[in-house]
Amino acid sequence: MSRKNKLRETGGIPEATPELPIQDDPYWKVSGIFMDKHRIGRYLERFDRFADLHPQWVDDILEGIPTYYCVLGVHRGATMDQILSEYKKRIDPSFFPLPVIHEAFFVLSNPWLQAEYDDFLFVFEQYTKCLLPFEKKELIQRHTDAINAAKKFDYFMQSRNNFGDYCRLFVEGMPDLYEYAGLAKDSDIETIKRDCRTDSELQKKIYSILTTPSSRQDYDLLMAFIAENINPEGIKNRKNKMELWKQFDRGMVEKIILFSLTEPDIIDKYFKRFETILNTNQDWKQYLSPSNESFFSVLGLDAEVIHADKKEVEGIIRDKYRQLERTPRVNLAYSVLKNQALRDDYLWLSENYALINILVDLFSMKRVQKPKSKRSIFS
Repeated sequence: MSRKNKLRETGGIPEATPELPIQDDPYWKVSGIFMDKHRIGRYLERFDRFADLHPQWVDDILEGIPTYYCVLGVHRGATMDQILSEYKKRIDPSFFPLPVIHEAFFVLSNPWLQAEYDDFLFVFEQYTKCLLPFEKKELIQRHTDAINAAKKFDYFMQSRNNFGDYCRLFVEGMPDLYEYAGLAKDSDIETIKRDCRTDSELQKKIYSILTTPSSRQDYDLLMAFIAENINPEGIKNRKNKMELWKQFDRGMVEKIILFSLTEPDIIDKYFKRFETILNTNQDWKQYLSPSNESFFSVLGLDAEVIHADKKEVEGIIRDKYRQLERTPRVNLAYSVLKNQALRDDYLWLSENYALINILVDLFSMKRVQKPKSKRSIFS
């Protein structure tokens, strides 16, 4: 049974899964006129021909998917550069299935196909004249639901950018900001100003978010969107991971939450740098936490030496090295610390090693080391 006939018989409305930002759809039109199908027979025939030649066009429009102009967010007359630019923006993340995005680009980037698609949209409007009122209502509802869901997703993506990787870690069990600050979600601003502590960088950040109306609204809508769209498996995963978060050191948890609020995709950036450093320096692992030995201790140096002037640091490291027996471990420590680029990589790795191990554990990857402390984050 074709989708157009199935629409007439069932009128089922599929749920939209948010994947892509979208604009309003000025070229999608359903006729308000009702006419017997015999009076618009030639348009029905043309619509059937389109179903044969371009079945995806017909399937998409009858499912309520907006026009391809709307899918890419461009108007008629858009240049090839504009079409290509919008296509690249909508590939990842995408609201509609990728075949729809690809088809939209394929059609609108080809002048001949675009003209044929415009003709299809006109024929579709004529075709809707023979639909019964309830069928038109259902078709309009499908389209409206898709538009509204995509707009909501667009807002979600904008809000997500304002909160870095927070939502990504939230679904992995990270505490809600209200919960962490000990506040009720319906607290008024005066209550928040009175009760929200500001004795750490994270508490100051939470205070800033919850006492700024626009930021608080973005955060609340972000959480509402996640609650509305998370599936049962995701809910179960979050519940299980919440127990794991309770085992982590409070200071490390504060660092992760603050870290997650800084910028989008920072987790991937950290993982990438972490893997890049370790892939080329496997022999560094035994000199990282929780080991009691570091490259600084191997040379008998205080790590605070790095705060000195660059030339002074290098001089101190060189003088220490000259006093020591040239064992492999001493040579390795010296080769790393004397080179500023390697020294910077080692210091970054040392500082973030425990944090990344927690992230690795949360995302169900192979864990390198377990956290040293099991203090509850709610204690």
